[in-house]
Amino acid sequence: MDAIREEFQKELTLLRSQGLKDSVLRRAYEEKVAALRELAVQLRKQGCEERTIAKRLHSIRRTLGEEYKEAAPPLFREYIYYATEKQYGDPLGPTFEQLKKWKTDLQIIESASRPIPDLDNRLTISGFVEWFEAVYGK
Repeated sequence: MDAIREEFQKELTLLRSQGLKDSVLRRAYEEKVAALRELAVQLRKQGCEERTIAKRLHSIRRTLGEEYKEAAPPLFREYIYYATEKQYGDPLGPTFEQLKKWKTDLQIIESASRPIPDLDNRLTISGFVEWFEAVYGK
């Protein structure tokens, strides 16, 4: 348990110094997400239908999300998966089928290529601390 607490303190210090959106890892992820806009343009030029583009971008975004979640520090990664599943019922975020319940194909394309603007409101340092204490504090 001491090793877990040490890891937690290490990650907490890192998050407090870098913030959530200012880390090198997060910036790289956001650049790749934003680059999906250009892919949408290219797919339209190739004559792809909006539904096809929406599904493709959504799939790529989920893959990027998983790739970058896996690159996060181990305890923070667990927290990210927990918080995402709590919000969407899926640790990688909403499925395409879920999104289709309230978004058009065009809205899915736009949101797939736009990083979450309020990440610091969704994943918080205090939430990380609370999660750690609930899971490991026993």
